[in-house]
Amino acid sequence: METLKVRTFELCGTNYEIGYELGKSIVNIPELIGEQINKSNVLTKEEENHMVELFDKYCPGLNEELQGFADAIHVNQNQILYYTMTYLRPGCSQVALAPELTENGHVLFARNFDFSHKMEDFVLCKTKVAGKYAHIGTTVMQFGRTEGMNECGLGVSQSSCGLPVGNSEGLRKPAVVGLQFWAVIRYLLENCKDVEEALVYIEDMPIAYNINLLIADKSGNIALVETLDGRKDINRINKVESERESFLHSTNHVHIEELHKLEPQSMSNSIHRYKLIKEYIESSKKIGEKDLINLLTSKYPQGLSCNYYNDFFGTLKSIVMDLTMGKFNILWGGLEDNGWNSYYLNDNFKHTTQLVNINIEKSPSDFFKLIE
Repeated sequence: METLKVRTFELCGTNYEIGYELGKSIVNIPELIGEQINKSNVLTKEEENHMVELFDKYCPGLNEELQGFADAIHVNQNQILYYTMTYLRPGCSQVALAPELTENGHVLFARNFDFSHKMEDFVLCKTKVAGKYAHIGTTVMQFGRTEGMNECGLGVSQSSCGLPVGNSEGLRKPAVVGLQFWAVIRYLLENCKDVEEALVYIEDMPIAYNINLLIADKSGNIALVETLDGRKDINRINKVESERESFLHSTNHVHIEELHKLEPQSMSNSIHRYKLIKEYIESSKKIGEKDLINLLTSKYPQGLSCNYYNDFFGTLKSIVMDLTMGKFNILWGGLEDNGWNSYYLNDNFKHTTQLVNINIEKSPSDFFKLIE
């Protein structure tokens, strides 16, 4: 058992003001500042310029936010680690359900985020950038988002599509110059009101991360966007079609056939979780929040919760979003004893802290086995 601290807060203002506020919150904590600073100059000046242009085009406001942060902690903007980590982790399960499948007739979105507890912000925040859509989501490297829901009823989440991509040792090297998933998700939440706008927004966006990007809106539109080494493909559920699937889901392998041909191998645990979600949804007449909570928190292999933190596969957060109501439910650490908390977009967030526990176990010997 290990105890961890999670935080909840609200960020308001211009991008620069939000960045400055984030910097001020850690300016007197040297170890936290050290975690945000790039220790080596891995980008050339030409790459820096291209990175700034890329962020301005596809993530408007990010450069200003990073500048505010840099000013607050008194470093040069190009020293911030977020730049090199975003310019180019983890296992997850996710599902979005259209209204006809849910017991209250709402659009529901559920996900587990599985990774190492040593590489997680443990922060939930509400963000209101001036002139952009407000959203609730958990942070990654402070500025990015792993998932979220905005004031228009758009929900966005992700799972890795195959081996995680990044610039660090042991990760799959990026095949194209582009963005990491945490930048993509935040800027969809801040700039798009529905699935249609989100798909247009990312049509020509260079995404270096191999991602299963799940997008849903309160009207019942759902899309799964998969990227693999620069290629993109999409599965869609459209509310205007009379006969269609009523949910889309993903785990950590390639699901869309055209891309699956390029990468046929999958981890055994990913295939098991994918089948588990499908069977669970299809065997239920109507799905409610409690059903999704049960699926997320039941231990693997009967459910989706994993305690393999030292193997980079521990459940850090379980989330159920009701896009119709604007309700965001979260459980930290995969243990129900930690307590589910519910938040609404209309709420004023207070700065709070909470202690949560995790159980650390060793993964089964065949958990990461690759099969076709």
